[in-house]
Amino acid sequence: MIEANLIFRSLMVVILALFATVFAVIYLYDRKQHMAGWLASAYLCGLGAFLVDISRSFLDPVISDMVAKLIFWCFSIGLILSIFAHYRARYPLIAIGGIAGVGMMPLLWFSFVDPDIILRSIFSSLTAGLILSCALPLFWKKRSGVLDNIMFFLIAALCFIYFLRPYVIYGVLDATHTAANYQGSAYAMALHASSAICGLACGVVMLIVVGHNIILKYQLATTIDPLTGLMNRRGLDQFISKELSKNDMSDRAVMIVDLDEFKKVNDNFGHETGDNVLTRAASVLQRVTGNLGKVGRIGGEEFIVILDKVTSGDRLIVAQHLRLSIGMIVHPEIAPEDRITASFGIALILEDESFAMALRRADSALYEAKAGGRNCVVEAHNDNSFTQIRYIERY
Repeated sequence: MIEANLIFRSLMVVILALFATVFAVIYLYDRKQHMAGWLASAYLCGLGAFLVDISRSFLDPVISDMVAKLIFWCFSIGLILSIFAHYRARYPLIAIGGIAGVGMMPLLWFSFVDPDIILRSIFSSLTAGLILSCALPLFWKKRSGVLDNIMFFLIAALCFIYFLRPYVIYGVLDATHTAANYQGSAYAMALHASSAICGLACGVVMLIVVGHNIILKYQLATTIDPLTGLMNRRGLDQFISKELSKNDMSDRAVMIVDLDEFKKVNDNFGHETGDNVLTRAASVLQRVTGNLGKVGRIGGEEFIVILDKVTSGDRLIVAQHLRLSIGMIVHPEIAPEDRITASFGIALILEDESFAMALRRADSALYEAKAGGRNCVVEAHNDNSFTQIRYIERY
């Protein structure tokens, strides 16, 4: 029995230390993985709480018991903060601080005023469960996939265990223990066994979630233009493939937007100014388009806008709005008389027409816009004719 208990404790130390190390290495490799950073802190606290808990015979029993419980609360807090970091939500510091503050009162009371190790254990477990429950509303609101649901049910199960464990040990089993016989008590065995199972389950699930986040991050990096934050050509290809597999692309419009004489900006004012111009133009395109479609960057100064199904008049209004908005951007690095304008080529995606064919027609319309004096919108028709629109020349 003693040998089995020693093996179990050794395994617990190894498991907690291993997860703390793995999450710490991930965080040190990529400091933006805040979830991994909080998980490393959580498992380090879990390791500390376990080591203090099994060392009571060498320390003051009351002090060590209280310290172990406080560090264990820190494990719960780190776990919760990792979940909020995963969802990029504001940390519930006030709620956590309030729960921990209220939990401290019975912990101190039953430690020094009216020492009672059983009540101390009950209130400690309830406090940890309440801390964990702070994540449940966020889960319910944000969960959308399999991993989210697994995390939700895992944290809900942990809360249930923390709330139920004192009732089972003291209410059902009618167990009692003192500081002297704690190590061999039913509560200690149940605490360590349930902590081992929960810690292992949490560690495995959270490691999968962190790994999934890293994969998504690098996948996103290959589909997003790092300068503007818009989708790049690869992102555009993926978006088109996905949309074509779900919906009919016909009756949507594709616009190619090209900043006029952008090379002069780089030549006269430098590439840093050119990057600023591109970033501002991309921001305007994204903001004005809004929920009407998707915006991407497909070249140096060339952008694409894929509009959802709108009428002919509406898509021309959107194009004109975009053209005027780009022309009204204030670039501090450039003199007002050297304002940046844009030319637009637009084509409706016809029935039974591929996206690539519509894109070629939009590109031809853009060529007409450039040849026709720039700073205008040209729409391509299915009979290879074009219509140029150039309203409101003064800003």
